[in-house]
Amino acid sequence: MIRPIPPPGRRQTGSSYSAGLMFSLASFAAIALITLFTGVLSARLYGITVIGQAALVLAPVTIVTLLSTVREQPAMVRELAKLQPRHPRVTGVALAVFAFSFLLTAVVTALGVGVCYLAFRGPLHAPELVGPAVVGLCGYLLIINTCWNIDGVFGAFRAGRELFAVRLHQAVVYGVLLVLLTRVTYSVWALVFAFLGSWLTALIHRLILLPRVISLRASIADIRAGFQTLREIVTFGLKLTPGFLAVGFTEASGTWILGATTSVSAVGAYSRAWTFATRLTELNWRITEMLLPTLVRHRHAGDTDAFDRILGDSLRYAAFGMLLPAAVGGGAAEGIMHVFGAGFESASNALRLLLLVPLLQTLTAIQGTALMAYDRPLLTALAQVVRFAVTLAAGIVLSVSLGMTGMALAMAGGAAVSFAAYLAILRFSLGFAMPALLHARQLLGFSAAYACGFLTAHTLEHELSGILGLSAALLAGSAAYVGVGVAVAGTTQTDRARLRRAVSKPSGSPLPIEVSGAT
Repeated sequence: MIRPIPPPGRRQTGSSYSAGLMFSLASFAAIALITLFTGVLSARLYGITVIGQAALVLAPVTIVTLLSTVREQPAMVRELAKLQPRHPRVTGVALAVFAFSFLLTAVVTALGVGVCYLAFRGPLHAPELVGPAVVGLCGYLLIINTCWNIDGVFGAFRAGRELFAVRLHQAVVYGVLLVLLTRVTYSVWALVFAFLGSWLTALIHRLILLPRVISLRASIADIRAGFQTLREIVTFGLKLTPGFLAVGFTEASGTWILGATTSVSAVGAYSRAWTFATRLTELNWRITEMLLPTLVRHRHAGDTDAFDRILGDSLRYAAFGMLLPAAVGGGAAEGIMHVFGAGFESASNALRLLLLVPLLQTLTAIQGTALMAYDRPLLTALAQVVRFAVTLAAGIVLSVSLGMTGMALAMAGGAAVSFAAYLAILRFSLGFAMPALLHARQLLGFSAAYACGFLTAHTLEHELSGILGLSAALLAGSAAYVGVGVAVAGTTQTDRARLRRAVSKPSGSPLPIEVSGAT
């Protein structure tokens, strides 16, 4: 077991949960806006057919991502969160996890290349997509997987500032490459190279920043100790793996089911709606990468009051924040999909349903983080396996009869079932009280806010045409949502105190830094 002993002669510090989360939320907001722009840009530049091809080409990357991990990254975070940044043992543990992750990913990637060859030349009848798919898989092995491992180290010490910088870098470079590559080709190759190129430059950026949290020098004894810890890390990660696989296969099922039952154009329209919606699911990663080390430290210190307070507030704030885009985006769905170009508006109804998925996934991710902090990783699998079964069965049936809308309905329904299962697990297995978001006034406030935001955006989007009309609908819908939500759901004394602190913080003042596990 790793003990949190700081290196002699050096007092190390790590960012607080609030400071790290502030940067994570800023990262989410900035990248969401950039991604929306690049999503429209790619659709306009390359068209619905190439977008559909790109969705099929990158789908194997999603599958390999699922099969090439035993959730060693979050298991690593649990160990590193007990240490201080740049502790010599951090280097040993990280090196062991990186080596294991690369070897496992290399094996699965080799198998994935063979499956791609058979699938694209067989059932998918698209042999021209074999090459781009193989390049995408190799890029994932060498570049993207390495980036994610480094992000795990940053996340263990709640280094939100560094994560914000590298993610913003990657999003901006992707948009630049989309434009530059039109001078070479308008085929699916351009999207693949823009995707991998942006990750490559961001990897270099990560390597430059990595010494802030990890020492690049370590003794043989520290490295050996890190590899000895690997067994414990992998054992814990294996308990998380069934739930992780269920989530991944659930999210990938839409593309595969529609690819088998509909046209490439339908896949392209659905994939753009799904991509638009799932960009919002990145919020659950942004929250949980800061929440997990925080809850682990409080659990390790036996501070259950702080644990419960942080968990409850995270659920409540996430619910209110994530319901806003679901309401406003759902109301203006036709206008949003029309922005992507001709043919994409056919996925408007699907988008309305898919925008509910990020809300539910964020709440379940927060709930799952609490279970991980309490060393109950196997319980996360139960809820996610149920979700996968519901989504797969309903998706096959509904996509045949309702097309894209049916698949979206299955996605939303499966996520709702998962959320309910998590609530039951937390209540009856761990004895947690129902979170504040389930209180009557909270439910009434959230429901009223959703209805007002949706109706306002929907009305203005139909009354006013063009980008200006869509912008007015989104802004007015957001204002209606926030106004009604705050008025009906109300705020707590803690909420008001936090708001006053945020407003009174001088512009440009440094974020708070904490020692060890303080909040």
